[in-house]
Amino acid sequence: MVAVEHLGCSRPAASFDAADPSLRIEAIRKAAHDRDMTAVPSLISLLDSDDPAVRLLAIRTLEDLTSQTLGYDHAAPPWSRREAVDRWMRWYSQQGATPGPGAARPGP
Repeated sequence: MVAVEHLGCSRPAASFDAADPSLRIEAIRKAAHDRDMTAVPSLISLLDSDDPAVRLLAIRTLEDLTSQTLGYDHAAPPWSRREAVDRWMRWYSQQGATPGPGAARPGP
């Protein structure tokens, strides 16, 4: 992982697959700010996050980028979120793209 120098301290860079939720949130915010459509597969994968704040920000960013939620609720039970993530993956596939490794969802 790349470190960022700031005031003589280094800290890991923001990324969608960072272990630290704050770094994932930072990556989501950057994607939202940049209106980065290439981040969609990574945002879809984050809908399965254990962290509710990550899930909330990921769906809001997807909604901002695509104008839809596909019925995803960040606070829903895991089985309901899983169904919505499947809808997102189908939607993404229908857009002519295939989810990359970052969008792969762990099994049940």
